[in-house]
Amino acid sequence: MPLREAKSIDTLAAETREADLTLSADPPLTLALDRHTSTPRLGRASATPRSYAANEFVPSDRRRLFTELITQTDLTWKQAHRALDRCLQCWDKTGALDTITDYPEFDTPQFHSTRDILHETDSSYHDLEDTTLSDSTDVAVINEPGLSPLDRTLLPDSYQQVDPFTGDTTSLPQFHVFPSTTAIVDALITQLDTHTAEAVGIVLDESSLLSPLVESALETACIPYQGGPGFIDDPDVRTFLRLAEAVFTGSDLRVADLRPLVERLGIDLDRTADHRRVDSVDVGPAYEQFADALHTGTVDDAISAYERAAESSLSQLREESDKLGLLSTAFTPQRLTQLQYYIESFDIPVDQPNEGILLTDGAATSYIDRPVVFYLGLGDGWAQQPPDRPWVDPVEHVQQDLNRFEVLLQNGQERHFLVQASQADADSSPCVYFQDIVDQPVESFSDLPHTTHGGDATRDSVGTPFVAPETPDGEQEPPETISQSTLQRLANCPREEFFHRLVESPTTIPMARGTVIHEAAEVCATHPETVRERQEDVVDAMVDQIRAYATTPRERVERTKCVLALETIQQYLDAHPPTDTPYETYTDRSQSNNLAERLGLTVDSTLTERWFQAPDIGLHGFVDLLHTETALVDYKTGSQSTAGKLRQQASLDPLHDEPNFQAAAYLAQHRRENPNQPLEIRFVHLLEHDTQLARGDTVPLEELVTTVEYLPCTFGEFAARRETFDAVTDYADSNDRVKALDSLGYEAYREFFESHDLPRKGINTERREAIIQSFIEYTKNRVKDTKYVERGCRSAVEDIDGLVGERYLTEDLDAFEAFVATQRERLAAYREEGFPVRTREDGPNWDRVDAQDVVIDDV
Repeated sequence: MPLREAKSIDTLAAETREADLTLSADPPLTLALDRHTSTPRLGRASATPRSYAANEFVPSDRRRLFTELITQTDLTWKQAHRALDRCLQCWDKTGALDTITDYPEFDTPQFHSTRDILHETDSSYHDLEDTTLSDSTDVAVINEPGLSPLDRTLLPDSYQQVDPFTGDTTSLPQFHVFPSTTAIVDALITQLDTHTAEAVGIVLDESSLLSPLVESALETACIPYQGGPGFIDDPDVRTFLRLAEAVFTGSDLRVADLRPLVERLGIDLDRTADHRRVDSVDVGPAYEQFADALHTGTVDDAISAYERAAESSLSQLREESDKLGLLSTAFTPQRLTQLQYYIESFDIPVDQPNEGILLTDGAATSYIDRPVVFYLGLGDGWAQQPPDRPWVDPVEHVQQDLNRFEVLLQNGQERHFLVQASQADADSSPCVYFQDIVDQPVESFSDLPHTTHGGDATRDSVGTPFVAPETPDGEQEPPETISQSTLQRLANCPREEFFHRLVESPTTIPMARGTVIHEAAEVCATHPETVRERQEDVVDAMVDQIRAYATTPRERVERTKCVLALETIQQYLDAHPPTDTPYETYTDRSQSNNLAERLGLTVDSTLTERWFQAPDIGLHGFVDLLHTETALVDYKTGSQSTAGKLRQQASLDPLHDEPNFQAAAYLAQHRRENPNQPLEIRFVHLLEHDTQLARGDTVPLEELVTTVEYLPCTFGEFAARRETFDAVTDYADSNDRVKALDSLGYEAYREFFESHDLPRKGINTERREAIIQSFIEYTKNRVKDTKYVERGCRSAVEDIDGLVGERYLTEDLDAFEAFVATQRERLAAYREEGFPVRTREDGPNWDRVDAQDVVIDDV
């Protein structure tokens, strides 16, 4: 594939060796040419026009000019920076400062003021305008079209033009395509060491993830490098600004937002308090002193407080603040905004090492004076977008940048192109300039000459196991019991169960609300009259427990939710008082009730928050309320589901996308307590209609309850029940089911199904169809041989399948208990061999994975 061949730095040095001065618009090239000069001389052999005129390698007077503007005008910092930026750009690109106000967009008072101050203030732009080279100076200019009009004012009448290209073509090298960013960094680091660092250059997109990964990898490997993070990337400067921003957030600041900032101050905050407001926890005296300095002191006071807490220096930030006139002013949110804007807008020079690997940005340079160059990424960020300015010709800008890009690709005696195959399940996009360099469409790196490394074609479709911790010698025994929540995690994403054991989840406001409402339900069941008498105190105590997680405006909303939940609990218990019955398979509570303690009450009911641990079915858990001998109650603060939806979510083959086994688990446990009896679990949704209730609307209590039944019978026995017959004939008289089965009568219906064990749909299909045909003939013989009888009988059987879809039968809970046993065995195997991400082909439902940031999908 053809590529215009670029001259090497050695070649350019040879072609310009006889010149008194070599000019180029590329500062790294001029420095490289200086290093290639072997003849002793005064001054620089090569320079950019502005650096030559100002006698500086890289003139850096923009910050000084900005300070002049904000001290001599009433412009805001943002206005001053914008006006300065546009004026200097126009001056450079047109050769005259006054041109800026010729454009209507910039013919405004702020640009007139900026122009006038720039006219009066010394700068490298004035130096360049005022400097001339005599005709006796032998000048060579590399890539003369790359010089700006202001640059060209320095040129004498006669000079040597040096083309950066040879006029021949060359070929692109092989691209090394890797599956991920980390794979690129790993491959790079294996090629580097401290002894060869001075010979290596690395080109990448400084705004991409590659940049911090490469810097971190080099630091870890103790390999020196230069050209890395700037002033804004200094960890103490960044922490100081972000910590100040966090403090000014006020009472709604969360522990999770503060933790990474105060870690640099040596403060370790409890992760379980992540969603708590900072003002509800004790952060420590170092943080309190820093916060106090922000609220009451000067910028200098705040910097000093941080330095004491972090035991580090912010001397350069102090110097910059002093130059800006801020050091002795009060540290206010406005001052913080100004500091942040200044640091983000200007390139503040920092002392950096002058040795080691050279890191450089792929969109900002042409030449790297190193024999070995690694090019990483080569994506969209390597092309400069033309600025939307009236003095910029976008076509010319793109052509000049394309020239730069072609030169850039040909640095070094050894060149290695390391790129990523895809990102976010889509092919990575090569830099747009490859479309101009090669003679075919380029949509991915596979369209260029390449070698693939570390492909994923051989990976197991169910995921690579996460390495499990070491276990004691011997076979790992299955855990005796597991909870229904563990069961749901294993079904959806086994690896989440691994991290759930390692990383305790922080309490969120919905969790805190749910906890206090459940505690209130227990207090209501234990002390109903006390709650009525002290209703306001109970709500106040509930809100106190939530306050640490709620924003100040949110407190009123949470109070309303607490009031509505408490009233609904009371209404339900008044309408359906629990029966005080002794139970054998449930034991005393083992957890405290914080709300009761706040109210000075004890909760010792034998019906609320009852613990069960059942090794024979492999389950354990808490039941909110043992309502009657045959009914359980579970309070819910989330959205309501129908019984049919809950049954679907508990499907075992295939597993549902949103597994929910709570009803099955609790019914399986309760049938141990009451075998051979119909049972039910009632989910009382306390906040399902909170908006209507808050408006004062009346919502029938039964609309808040979802009931899931268990019937101790087979499917065939269910079909023969009177309730089933009534349900399948609950239609208009004209319906085929009614015309057929009402005439048949329940007794004849029951006799048939008691003598014919009807299988479920999808099980023993041939036998099921034979029984249906027998039922049709049975009914025809007793009613009438018509089409409506056949249609009615078949429709009635289909209805029976639908009715079972909302209930559990004996075989359903038997199958569920077998599923639990299998999952316990799998859990034991996972602890021995490793936890996979997925158990089904389409992978986990990521919306149901709490630890997404640590559960990495390997497939």
